[in-house]
Amino acid sequence: MKMNKEMVNWQDLERLGFPPYTAKSIIRQGKAFMVQQGYEFYQGKRVSVIPLKAVKSVIGDIELSSETEE
Repeated sequence: MKMNKEMVNWQDLERLGFPPYTAKSIIRQGKAFMVQQGYEFYQGKRVSVIPLKAVKSVIGDIELSSETEE
């Protein structure tokens, strides 16, 4: 099943099968991508949710699928 969310956190990535450290690293890299795009909001330490497009910019345009529906 495809991920239907527009905003993603590290727990969502873990549910897709990424190890905890990798999931958090993807979020960090996605936040940096969003800052480069001009969204300074994502510089905040407590921001832990990023757009799906930022995740795809980090891991590529692969289809994210999950076994559990949210």
